Amino acid sequence: MFKWNLLFEDLFSIATVIPGTLSMSLVILLSGIIIGGILAVIRLFKVPVFDKLVRAFVSYVRGIPLIIHLYIAYYTLPKLLNDLPNVLERPSELSISPVWTIIISYSLYTSATQSENIRASLLSVEPGQYEAAYSIGLTRFQTMMRIVFPQALRVAIPAFFNMYLGIIKGMSLGFTIGLVDMLAQAKLSSAVNFGYLESYTAAGILYWALCCVLTLLFSKLEARHSEGIFTTNKKWERKLWIKSIELKQR
Repeated sequence: MFKWNLLFEDLFSIATVIPGTLSMSLVILLSGIIIGGILAVIRLFKVPVFDKLVRAFVSYVRGIPLIIHLYIAYYTLPKLLNDLPNVLERPSELSISPVWTIIISYSLYTSATQSENIRASLLSVEPGQYEAAYSIGLTRFQTMMRIVFPQALRVAIPAFFNMYLGIIKGMSLGFTIGLVDMLAQAKLSSAVNFGYLESYTAAGILYWALCCVLTLLFSKLEARHSEGIFTTNKKWERKLWIKSIELKQR
């Protein structure tokens, strides 16, 4: 029989770990965007040697489930590092906390996907804008920061939002290495009160509520973005527009 009192108890119990889950997911998302942006730029400009390394990295990370990366980072890597000092007759014991394991592993895993999203966003910018920006005296770095990135951001924001939701739900894998997130807290609560249906129902309700709230927030952010909050730097916008017309008329 469904016990409503257990449902409300589990709702409050699971809600206590929501701030930690959201903050850790945000750190992972931002790290993935930064690393993915660097990888995307390397592939966009086809940097020698690094371009092939990035391709191999993206292929490897995207081809292996996240849980395998977690196990390698949490179980295998410390053992390998602990064996190395023993060979050098310097005994040492190294362990990695579950929090850092999932942040590092998930950030690298996310960066592979984000690099493809960001690269697609950068490619969506009209190639003529690069030429126009160079012709008015902007360097490659200035062109990327003032012209290309602001426009590519408009395309990338929905992908960032979807990835953030995916990270929040994917944090449940952290339970396998001892990290307590929303789903892990539901499992712990159900083990105490034996209300498995109530605990998982409470977790589902909170996941759905979070999804609704975050969807609303990101929708407002995207709407503000469309109004020009993140558009190209105004100082260069008119110059770039005029120069683009001149180049097209040639």
